Amino acid sequence: MSGNTSDSSSYFDGREPDELIRALVEKSPGTDGKTALGLHFIDLKSNKVFIRAMPPDAPSGSTVVACGNHVYVIGGIRENDASLRGYDEVNDKNTSMLFPRAFPLVLAAEGKIYVFEGMGSEYFGEVYDISGDIWEPLSPPPKAIDLCVPVLDSSRSRILVHCNANDTLYAYYYDRKSWICLEQKFCYWSDSATIVDDVLYTVIYNYSGKFRSLEAYNLLDKKHLPVKWSSEFSVNPPPNGTLYRLGNGKLILGWVNLFHEHFEYIRFNIWCNEQGGIHAAVEHQFATTVSYREDISSIWLF
Repeated sequence: MSGNTSDSSSYFDGREPDELIRALVEKSPGTDGKTALGLHFIDLKSNKVFIRAMPPDAPSGSTVVACGNHVYVIGGIRENDASLRGYDEVNDKNTSMLFPRAFPLVLAAEGKIYVFEGMGSEYFGEVYDISGDIWEPLSPPPKAIDLCVPVLDSSRSRILVHCNANDTLYAYYYDRKSWICLEQKFCYWSDSATIVDDVLYTVIYNYSGKFRSLEAYNLLDKKHLPVKWSSEFSVNPPPNGTLYRLGNGKLILGWVNLFHEHFEYIRFNIWCNEQGGIHAAVEHQFATTVSYREDISSIWLF
């Protein structure tokens, strides 16, 4: 993990407005052939981008996570001509992880950073205690799993993980460091999911990669809920889109349009209807665009 952190207090003022989201941006290679990472704040009210520089040594393939008023850079890849693969996973900064990881899955809860898997790592996960400056191994689930992006369920002091191989849904209770299997056969889970009012949402695509709908799962009743759309949109979000909770029953699904070189998103409202299902309504038929001042190759909301 990089020992350098970026202080975001000047933008958040100790709070995170619903209409201000964070993004890790990977810029296109420069004249030296190297990529660079940037920390951007997307203001959805004004559709403008505020840019903060990342630590100069932040490696490609790293992941960022916000904890308090700081953003932490985790893992990554550094070029190594002596390696057969041409790169090494990174864990050699001021505060080292127990195991090197590239593209790790990361989230933060109650002053700790949880790091899962990552390319090239044979170890399931580990946790970093910020106050104690200590890394500890994370106990794996009862069965080995290849997980999708983990989701924080803070109201229950747990992290939800989904197994790609057999659709099992697990919960890790970080207050007591234990795993519980919530459902043996959950459903298809995309690489993006979030929780709103005790309902877990993930994006469903068909076999051709076209957006189909949302999957809604009530965490209290452990039931899949039908989702009904009252309005449609004319854009087809790509499978690598990110589902992001804004608050007040609002979600956005955002992605990068590499051809037009800008960020696009659709915003929609969700609420429970009288029939016990979920009602969804998009605010605009077309995607909203946010232009960037430089070329980008990838973007991740966090």
